[in-house]
Amino acid sequence: MKKTVLTMIAAGAFLITAFTGASIADKTVPKQASKKPEVKAKAPAATALFDLGHSEIFSPVKEGPLHYTTFHGMLKQSGEEVGMNKEPVTSARLSRIKTYIIAGPVQPFSGEEISALETFVEKGGNLLVLLHISPAVAQLTNSFGIIVSNFTIGENSGLIDNKSQDFHVTSFGPHPVTSGVKKMSVYGTWGLMANDPAMTVAATTSKAWADMDRNRKFDKGEPQQEFGIVAVSEYGKGKVVVVADDAPFANKFIGESDNRRLAENIIRWFRQ
Repeated sequence: MKKTVLTMIAAGAFLITAFTGASIADKTVPKQASKKPEVKAKAPAATALFDLGHSEIFSPVKEGPLHYTTFHGMLKQSGEEVGMNKEPVTSARLSRIKTYIIAGPVQPFSGEEISALETFVEKGGNLLVLLHISPAVAQLTNSFGIIVSNFTIGENSGLIDNKSQDFHVTSFGPHPVTSGVKKMSVYGTWGLMANDPAMTVAATTSKAWADMDRNRKFDKGEPQQEFGIVAVSEYGKGKVVVVADDAPFANKFIGESDNRRLAENIIRWFRQ
């Protein structure tokens, strides 16, 4: 794939028709009072927003294997009212929401946008970042102690269809986000490293390597070590989750391994 949430009750306004008084002998047609305009119920304000202002390739509302409609539905089922933000990120746009979701952006965030997101989280907001390409979010995640690699990761074990860049992650640290998660499927992931106050809660094996030349083969001199795949941070009063691959929450892959459980856990943690 890489390189690749209140049912709205519409309260219909009842219009009562008033008639002028008329006797049986009155041959005139009763006059009907003028109708009052129907009052439409306002749509509930969004509590969670998907970012769509940075050339995201995949959508939370379009159908298709690589879009996020299933995850979008999970958010709604949890009680969130979900919207989309196609404009630059500002403190004003973040002021009334609880969760901001950045899924697979291609264009980087400006310094002003990063500052707005830092303030949003510090005051108690939740931020979820799913990587498609690392340069677009590297500066943003670094603000919360989570460093993203500028190379993708290859593995030697748990391969999917014998592809080194597609594999199962089976190493998890104790955290509400990883509760009950025993296996996660990724498809072309980057690597993460966490500095205080952040920490990695899912990682590769120590046999994974940095595919520096992007040939999908382990070559001499390429760093071989454990790399973070999911990292979390409690920043001020808020929470941040970074997933090094956007594929696990895509329609096609969210049902694989424990990817759906991971998504559910993140939603639940954000609502605590």
